[in-house]
Amino acid sequence: MNIIKRNKELNFTEENIRSLTKSVTELKDILTKIGTSLGQQELTNVLASAIKKDSKLFKKHVLVNELFGGSGALWELNCGNDNLQSEFKNKLDNFCRDIIKIGIKNHRIRQVML
Repeated sequence: MNIIKRNKELNFTEENIRSLTKSVTELKDILTKIGTSLGQQELTNVLASAIKKDSKLFKKHVLVNELFGGSGALWELNCGNDNLQSEFKNKLDNFCRDIIKIGIKNHRIRQVML
């Protein structure tokens, strides 16, 4: 009998952490360029928990409303400039891909990438 494992271990390889570090850094850089601190602490928390390879803490920090929730969440940020908006969307998509590659499977993250 197959038992579905809800608390699946996440894939904290050095390559995945390196890629996540790059995507978080680039996303924080674009947020600074836009002139907002929205989501920057949450991104730092995600990265720190990945570096610690703490699956429970990583899941907790990734799935916060400030990043992927409703109104006012980071993914809804409007930059007011088409070039900056495009760059922001690209960096956010890279971050989402890295989260998924590590093993987070959540409809809110996939929805953001549409």
